[in-house]
Amino acid sequence: MFLTLLSHQWRSELRSSVFQKSIALNIILGLFIVYFGGIFLFLGFYLDDILAKIYPGQNVVTIFNGMLLVYFLIDLFFRFLMQELPVLAIQPYLHLPISKNKLVHYVLVKSVPSFFNLLPLLFFVPFMVTSVIPAFGSGMAIVWLLTLVVVTLLNNFLLLYFKRQMSNKPLYTLAFGITIVSLMLLDYLDVLQLQVISQAIFGAILVQPWLVIVPVLLLAGAYLLNFYFLKAHTYPEELRVHKAKEATGGDIAFLNRFGELGKLIELELKLIWRHKRTKSIIIMSAIFLFYGFIFYGKGNYMDGFGILIFVGIILSGMPMFNYGQFLPGWQSGHFDGLLTQRISPYQFLSAKYWMMVPVMVLAFILTLPYGFFGYKILLINAAALLYNVGVNVFIVFFFSVYNTQKLDLSKSASFNWQGVGASKFVMMLPLMVLPILIYLPFGLLDVPYAGIAAIGGLGLLGIIFQKQLLTFSANRFTAHKYKLAAGYRQS
Repeated sequence: MFLTLLSHQWRSELRSSVFQKSIALNIILGLFIVYFGGIFLFLGFYLDDILAKIYPGQNVVTIFNGMLLVYFLIDLFFRFLMQELPVLAIQPYLHLPISKNKLVHYVLVKSVPSFFNLLPLLFFVPFMVTSVIPAFGSGMAIVWLLTLVVVTLLNNFLLLYFKRQMSNKPLYTLAFGITIVSLMLLDYLDVLQLQVISQAIFGAILVQPWLVIVPVLLLAGAYLLNFYFLKAHTYPEELRVHKAKEATGGDIAFLNRFGELGKLIELELKLIWRHKRTKSIIIMSAIFLFYGFIFYGKGNYMDGFGILIFVGIILSGMPMFNYGQFLPGWQSGHFDGLLTQRISPYQFLSAKYWMMVPVMVLAFILTLPYGFFGYKILLINAAALLYNVGVNVFIVFFFSVYNTQKLDLSKSASFNWQGVGASKFVMMLPLMVLPILIYLPFGLLDVPYAGIAAIGGLGLLGIIFQKQLLTFSANRFTAHKYKLAAGYRQS
């Protein structure tokens, strides 16, 4: 039955029109896989020499074991961003004499031979041959490798479960993500020493191989968790296609008081929450909130202002950059219908503006703890927030009329270049570089805080005259709306 289901899916993929259109993309993706596979294979064979040079006089296997826990946390993080859920069009099989258990097992087993599960073997196996076997023998080395494979698969099934929970229990997924980020943050701050814990866990396997049963039991639990969840959601009444209803406002009571503007914002929020690519944008924006740890607290960066302005612009502006760079492509699937509605371009852009402003303010509030690294970080980030709200939003609106490529919102953002064009890279230049250029003359005159005030003041002017700037943006949108509609039909 597994082979039959596999052949059915293979044929459906080959016969799909999408497969024919994405051959070039698949070739590029294949080259990326070969490239990264080669890097992992090289590191696997030469990692013992590299670690011996970095940590002279220390056991390379112990050092490697100390890195494994951090590696698996990073692996979970990247899986969350890029790994797709294994799927099967299960409805055509439900009326046939096929056990539902077999269908669910097939979906789960299908996820095992994935890129994320196979790639680590190119890294672990060579290191085992060059370092673990000479030190501990073949038997212990095989048990050690089996443990790493089991933990890799544990990551796989944990990720699948929490990704499936995103649709109906988002708080579970949020708690899961916060836990992973908190562990890495505690390790960065030396509150929790993951390296020592990792050495103890994986070093114990090489001394007491029977402990491999612990990750095996955890893997079995994660598999059963996925199995019973999928089995509970394969009934025909849960899979039936519901009749499409007219999208209306009113579900978010707070937005009702803003009338038509509130309804448009609510519809925008629903669009973001219901599609893969928009949700990927949210995740990527949240990750960038930790971008400051790369620069803050390090003397080389803290002594200057230019790089801190750049970081401040990114911290509060990344949600707007990620989402705004594809405007109005998010509505490309129904853009012709949008033009027939009694919605003015001013209302359309105003809803975008007032949806992004609170998000940027929230991003600024969440990054306030960076103020512990220095008071000037708070001043710079506050000025950057004003600049993003008063200037950068309208720069995004200015370049949005060049986004004429249709977006498929059902696809995630990972390895997805749809909608990415030259205008995106051109738009990023004024967004990132212009505030630094505004600061530059003040920096050369050795009055840096006047430069920060100039950036914040320019943003404040933009906020004061936001109605006029929105009107200008709306007129520009009106002049290009038919060109946008034609581009969406052709792409």
